Amino acid sequence: MSNTIISELKGIVGESYVLDNPGDMAQYLKGDGKTTAVVFPGDTAEVSNIVKLANAQNVKISVAGLVADTKDLEGGIVLIMNRMNKMLEIDSKNFVATVQPGMLHQDFVQQLEADGYLFPVEPYAVDTSSVGGCFAIGDADSKSFNYGPTRTFMMGFEMVMATGEVMFIGNKCIKNVSGYDFIHFAVGSQGTFGIFTKILVKLLPQPAAKKAVVARFDCMEEANKTFSTLLKRHIHPDRMNLVSASLAKEILPGEGHLVLIDLEGFNNSGTKLANEIEAILCLGGGKDVQIITDKEAYEKLIQGWLKVRQTINNAPESVLEFAVGPMKMPQALAQLKAMNGALSDYPGVVVEGLLGAVMLLLPENTDKMALARKVNDMAMSLGGNVTGLLGHKLMCEAFNDEQMWSETAGLLDGLRKQFDPNGILNPGVKLLA
Repeated sequence: MSNTIISELKGIVGESYVLDNPGDMAQYLKGDGKTTAVVFPGDTAEVSNIVKLANAQNVKISVAGLVADTKDLEGGIVLIMNRMNKMLEIDSKNFVATVQPGMLHQDFVQQLEADGYLFPVEPYAVDTSSVGGCFAIGDADSKSFNYGPTRTFMMGFEMVMATGEVMFIGNKCIKNVSGYDFIHFAVGSQGTFGIFTKILVKLLPQPAAKKAVVARFDCMEEANKTFSTLLKRHIHPDRMNLVSASLAKEILPGEGHLVLIDLEGFNNSGTKLANEIEAILCLGGGKDVQIITDKEAYEKLIQGWLKVRQTINNAPESVLEFAVGPMKMPQALAQLKAMNGALSDYPGVVVEGLLGAVMLLLPENTDKMALARKVNDMAMSLGGNVTGLLGHKLMCEAFNDEQMWSETAGLLDGLRKQFDPNGILNPGVKLLA
């Protein structure tokens, strides 16, 4: 990148908000790509002007709240959005917040909680996730059964397109879509359609009480049977997770696999439900079963879980995820054990009981694709599949339908080119990987 472009970037945002020294840039970067500049825009107009400059010069851009991936960004620009970190409005009548994308996810949650509101979506990474990143990734977390996936909370947004044009779509009304739902279509696009500069977020009232029930089990399969018992009794808590012993130590000291059940709601009914869950866990062979009601202990427990979630999210190449539905999970775990050995042999296993999903942290040197094919065949036999586009690709293989996959690939590639004809936005994101 020429000194002229560096100078133009400084002219847009101010000299103090452009870094081009490798030592100064390092704390904002991850990956092996060689970035020429890290830029900190302060408003929508600055983002727009940076994108127009990059588009005109065919310079690639990677965007993040605090730390950006430099994959395939040789000579490109990193936009760090942490100057755009304000809560612009909390509309108490409509239960909607208007927030800038660079506000840290945890700060957003804490400020809302202080005002009596709830944003239940879990951060992708505890320390670095931003609100913009939350919606750009747009995944489902372990509380999605009751609260819905991330896209549920997107009401609208302001976005700078790859051409530098600014688009605003949506409003504060729940019923605000007719025809194609581009509001939610943009969630999960990972910055390949445009750069969020303002987001309208749906809020919920803060629950009156939060508590958790935890227990230890020597066997993951036995622990999962208690989940089936809870579901058969129509008990649907907010979170119902099983974490293997290797990862559970990050959440709560102790031996064995950890069951973590989260209850948010009213105090009296929640207490009654917690007691019932405690009894079921005890009868199912759980040890050290306890109900956690102390606010500090509860928050520490949840932060521990979020750290485990972050560990898994930070190693996508070493993680295989599949889903079969909650009531098919005992069969899935039994078949997985027969196929590939004891679950305790994996560096980490997480079962999200309400979603019927499993995340496997794989041993080093595992042939991920070979294992994924076997796991997908097993999951498909139970009505599920390996999740994400990898799962879709494997399903196409299983049906020997290359046309289905080529059409999917062509559709995604065409959409990306439609929004970003020069391919400058987040080049490291491979939607078809």
